[in-house]
Amino acid sequence: MATLSKDQAHFLLLKIHSLTGIVPIGVFLVFHLAINSLRTVGPLQYQLSIDFINNLPFLFGIEVLFIYIPLLIHSLMGFYVVFSGKPNVLRYPYARNWLYTLQRLTGGVVFVFLVYHMGTTVVPKIMEGKTLFAAAPFLIDILNQEFQTWTGRIIYLVGIFSATFHFSNGLWAFCISWGIIIGQTAQRNAGVLFTLVGIVLTLLGFATVMEFSFHPIPVTPTVEG
Repeated sequence: MATLSKDQAHFLLLKIHSLTGIVPIGVFLVFHLAINSLRTVGPLQYQLSIDFINNLPFLFGIEVLFIYIPLLIHSLMGFYVVFSGKPNVLRYPYARNWLYTLQRLTGGVVFVFLVYHMGTTVVPKIMEGKTLFAAAPFLIDILNQEFQTWTGRIIYLVGIFSATFHFSNGLWAFCISWGIIIGQTAQRNAGVLFTLVGIVLTLLGFATVMEFSFHPIPVTPTVEG
């Protein structure tokens, strides 16, 4: 059985890192921001969406297999890319070089933010045994309290912006590295399109934070017990 050379292994790791950033992590990010933005429509619509998710069969297995494991793999590979690379943005201050550097920086910020976000929502939910219809009121109460301080708002605004930038800029890099977009014109147009995607996702996230901040409405379980 042939073994991979160091360069081949490095190339394969970069491909896996790139792919996991889009599927499933990028898909989950879009879904998560869209679901949370329902809070701007009304607390009931948002609560019902959380009820639906928390009543899915095999929820924990789905989260571990399609969210937590890919996130861990992508994060570890991201740190490998950061520490194995040699920044040269000061020597070659081109726009794409700056974007490459910001891609790495925002990846680190997102990692710290996810640890904080999960530590203040997912972990308490599991520790308190809040499942099924009890999960929504519990999580909504946590977020209501979180966004009553500017510290909490800033943490989420920075985290959301870092995640949406990392994803939208990563989309462009993914399409280039996988040979989906070829040619300067196509790459330039794709850059504009993915920037718009990032702006829309950022606005969805920021609107959700503002809605929680100015309208902290508690809810009761839609189904008791």
